[in-house]
Amino acid sequence: MLGGTWPLNIGQVYTTLSRLERDGLVESQVVPQDLLPDRKVYSLTAAGGEELDRWLAEPAQGSIRLKDEFFIKLLVHQLVASDDSLALIWKQRQIYMQKLARLTALRTDPSLDATTRLLMEGAILHVEADLEWLDLCEERLGET
Repeated sequence: MLGGTWPLNIGQVYTTLSRLERDGLVESQVVPQDLLPDRKVYSLTAAGGEELDRWLAEPAQGSIRLKDEFFIKLLVHQLVASDDSLALIWKQRQIYMQKLARLTALRTDPSLDATTRLLMEGAILHVEADLEWLDLCEERLGET
């Protein structure tokens, strides 16, 4: 659903499922399998469905995305009076261009459903904004 752009931490998934079960939002059932170990299948409880509906109806309250490793590196470069900030910006631009190419290729995959394609287009817009910000950083830091 995320087009392979968000690595999934399986340990976190199981920790979260345990918490959801503890809180009565999901329930599990062990399903026996013949040739494989038994499988645990989770389903929403009525309370879980209500909580999901509530969560889906709320806008995201996330903070402005400043907790970014590159932002911190650029700040530290300035604090230590490093002369290679522009080189760092250039290297970061290359990474963003690679991400943009990957996302653009994913977006054109005919097997993607419309919602995942919208997600890819949103991610592309974010990367394009990051590239514009790098242009601004390069311009301003090049003046000093």
